[in-house]
Amino acid sequence: MEPIKRVPLVHQVEERIKDLIKDEQLQPGTKLPTEKELCTNLNVSRGTVREAFRFLQAKGIVELKTGKGAFVAEKKSEKPSPAINWLVANENDLRSAFEMRYAIEPVAAKMTAEKIDDEGIACLNAIHHEFCDAAKRNDAHNLAVIDEKFHSEILKRCGNNLMIDVMERLNLGLKDFRNNTFSIKQNVKDTIGPHEKILKAIVAKDSAKAEREMKKHIVLMETNLTLNIVTLEEE
Repeated sequence: MEPIKRVPLVHQVEERIKDLIKDEQLQPGTKLPTEKELCTNLNVSRGTVREAFRFLQAKGIVELKTGKGAFVAEKKSEKPSPAINWLVANENDLRSAFEMRYAIEPVAAKMTAEKIDDEGIACLNAIHHEFCDAAKRNDAHNLAVIDEKFHSEILKRCGNNLMIDVMERLNLGLKDFRNNTFSIKQNVKDTIGPHEKILKAIVAKDSAKAEREMKKHIVLMETNLTLNIVTLEEE
């Protein structure tokens, strides 16, 4: 007898949406029920439905359109990108790196928000605009360089030399990760918004919010790593 498996709620919702598409024979481009409708019908939270949609989008089953909702995605036949293959091959080391980043970077953002000056604010603003411009050009290499610059600038201005030294060493090992993760368009989109929120909190000198937004950013990056890996495993 096989052991009973405890399936996370989000994956149960994911399967229900997949069943809906299959049972109703919904064609590509068909609009799916709204998050609110699924919350009511499945008796789950909106966050659970949203996360299920994200997993389905990563697998190429659903397409999410800002302001319009979720749709059945066009079928794709292309093989997983080399970037996703690299992320899968280096998953364990990346998980360890995220643990370190989660321990250090939110505290650094908090400290920087408490002491940043006008020159520092101007510098971070310029780096963020540079990142947005590179995103418009789909320039994965420069996105990787600028992302490191953004996070390093926050670290540099926190004033803790030990934290700065640790992150400088960690960043050496994250160069390949950044190059690969920014080859995936969704990961780029999911970086711009969080960077802007972190920046606004630092500019407002709201140290608690800066710390909170940096935590959210790192959690989202690791979530995207999971989604990228799930995409390949489902092939």
